[in-house]
Amino acid sequence: MTFRSLAFSGIRGNWRSYSAFFMSSVFSVMIFYIYASFLAHPDVVNGHIIAADKVRQGMIFCEYIIVGFSFLFVLYANSAYLKTRKQEFGLYSLFGMTRMQLRKLVIYENMMISVLAIGCGIVLGMLFSKLFFMALAALLDMKEPIKFAVPLEAVWFTVGGFLILFTITSLSTVFRIGRTEIVDLFKASRRSTGELIYSPWLVALSIVCLATGYGIAMTFNGSNFYLLDAQAFILMTLLILIPVTLGTYLFFSQFSVLLLSFIRKRHQIYYHRTNMVIVAQLGYKIKDNARMLFMVSILSAVILTASGAFYILVKSVQYEYLKEIASLTMFIGMFISLLFFIASGSMIYFKLFTELQEDQAQFRALLRIGMTEQEIRKIVVTQLAIIFFVPCIVGILHALFAMKALENILTYSNWSYSFVVIGVYLIMQTIYFLLTCHDYMKSMMKGAVLQ
Repeated sequence: MTFRSLAFSGIRGNWRSYSAFFMSSVFSVMIFYIYASFLAHPDVVNGHIIAADKVRQGMIFCEYIIVGFSFLFVLYANSAYLKTRKQEFGLYSLFGMTRMQLRKLVIYENMMISVLAIGCGIVLGMLFSKLFFMALAALLDMKEPIKFAVPLEAVWFTVGGFLILFTITSLSTVFRIGRTEIVDLFKASRRSTGELIYSPWLVALSIVCLATGYGIAMTFNGSNFYLLDAQAFILMTLLILIPVTLGTYLFFSQFSVLLLSFIRKRHQIYYHRTNMVIVAQLGYKIKDNARMLFMVSILSAVILTASGAFYILVKSVQYEYLKEIASLTMFIGMFISLLFFIASGSMIYFKLFTELQEDQAQFRALLRIGMTEQEIRKIVVTQLAIIFFVPCIVGILHALFAMKALENILTYSNWSYSFVVIGVYLIMQTIYFLLTCHDYMKSMMKGAVLQ
């Protein structure tokens, strides 16, 4: 068997694990291509879309944001996927495969997935770019539709950019595998256990940080905001963002542990039905996934705040010409928000399926001691609902404070639109939750019952 056929067998045998990484990569390529094709569209380059010409620098800056975000996202997806394969790599090493051969195998697998993801992403990007141009023409109230085009510059830019990106992630993977001992490869997918510990000082710091960030945001109003110069504005923005970001991380890593410890001491709640299992497992899930929950909550806040801010920008401008520029800015902002939304949902999906085998073993043990399948389903759905929606609620809280600050500054009420955005976001998150829950439950119960 050659390395190429072994790599192909590895992809086929681990398709469930690979599918999440593959779909995320395809989506990143598709979004990147659509955006690049718009920037390289003849009507934009020739200045026929006047608003695009005026905000071109901003659009190029957004392209860099997408590149940077795609890189981090693909790196995270690859890292989550790699964790599920480390035991398999440990077995290969145990059977005599050298580290160089293992590296070669990983590079073959990654490059196969990369080429397939780039091809599928560009084809889907070409198909959906027409829809993108139609929506943009309707938003800008253009008399003539934006014609469909496939700029070769966008194609080559997407292919080159993502080939570099996937090569860097592959080299990063190879470097990490090469430095890992066999025994560590076998231990890699095991969840850390032990007593859940929190620091009362860090819990207090999380509350102080969040209160400080919210408090400073509420001090802005229409009269004092316009007195700030650019340097003072940046300083005040950092004084809000830094404590809120730190407070959010400490909320998930410290305050959540305090809350679960509090529930454990309330015996009437803790020993009621399946609550003991839910709280015990949830504690370790939150402890392991604090960083992921933190990132999802920040992404949720960015999505909702950006949507509200762009809407206010459109409504607050008075002249038709400026409205066109503001509308285009809002459209691009919403487009990037969609990318962030898919990324935040994918992070949860990756983590769940990374821990699938361990969850199967735990629930198999619960079935052996007499717990029914219905009770296990209830435990899983409750845990997933908490992991999916708690970061959303924290993100919504951040966004509500940001929107209130915008309202104070611009003296323009946007609550009706803000609640519509939050409602749409919750509906999309619920659909994502139901799909993930169905897929995860099916895989988990299949493994728990059959083995």
